Amino acid sequence: MPPGQSAENRSLPIRKKAKARHDRAQETEAVGRFDILLEESQKFCKAVGLHKDLILAIARTDSDWPFILKIDALLETASKEIIRHGLRLKILNRVISNGVLGEFVDSLPMNGRTSLLKLLEAAGCPPGEQDFIGATRRVRNAYAHNIKYVDVSLIELIKQRPDKSYLIKNLSAIENYDEANLIASYEKDRGFLRFGIIDSTMRFLFFAYHIAVK
Repeated sequence: MPPGQSAENRSLPIRKKAKARHDRAQETEAVGRFDILLEESQKFCKAVGLHKDLILAIARTDSDWPFILKIDALLETASKEIIRHGLRLKILNRVISNGVLGEFVDSLPMNGRTSLLKLLEAAGCPPGEQDFIGATRRVRNAYAHNIKYVDVSLIELIKQRPDKSYLIKNLSAIENYDEANLIASYEKDRGFLRFGIIDSTMRFLFFAYHIAVK
């Protein structure tokens, strides 16, 4: 050991290298996960007659008003595909699916006792996905029902609402956070909140594709 250098100091370069390798491995895993979700989301969109790169086009939307309306519409489409799949009848090894059932699903509201969300729950949709869809519908309704919000950013809209904490929790895709610090981050970088919403949307499309479409 060189004079004056402790064992702890000698171990610092090793710790830094180990941390760098760990960080690179996490980044690689995150990129791989995103790529998989994007690919499966594209497969879902193509299978239901939408443009394959719709999710990417939505992500590039200029303002939050059309961004949220389009995300909500895409989530509703995926929800209906899952429910249609669950309502198909199987008789003598033949799957029966008719227009009446399709019209019934199309007429269902998103919220309420007899709604898409209730049927998603019955279909086994994870609670986190249901909460994300419900939160998206809340901000969608706020945008759609008040034209004054057309130029208001999503985080500014959320901050004005009494259900702010619920929306932050279910739109962020982050488990542990300080709400004030997270809001400050969203105000600084609008894309940060959008990324969480896009990630959660792709996760639900992945679920819909493998449950109802594939």
